[in-house]
Amino acid sequence: MTTKTEKTIKKQAPAFYTFDSIETDGVKELKKVGAAFRHGKGNGYTVIIDGKRYAAFPPKAKSAAAEGESA
Repeated sequence: MTTKTEKTIKKQAPAFYTFDSIETDGVKELKKVGAAFRHGKGNGYTVIIDGKRYAAFPPKAKSAAAEGESA
């Protein structure tokens, strides 16, 4: 009897693509260099550009007390 362990990874479609503007022989074109995926935790995104992974999250709201101290 053979035991086989399977791990199912659901592929997620990108929410956004990132492009770079390239000019070749005077012709401008867009080259896809990365993608952004909805982050598994929170409201952020995982952004991959040229093989490097980044995480982007919206800024946290400042509390009223913290805003008064910085002034």
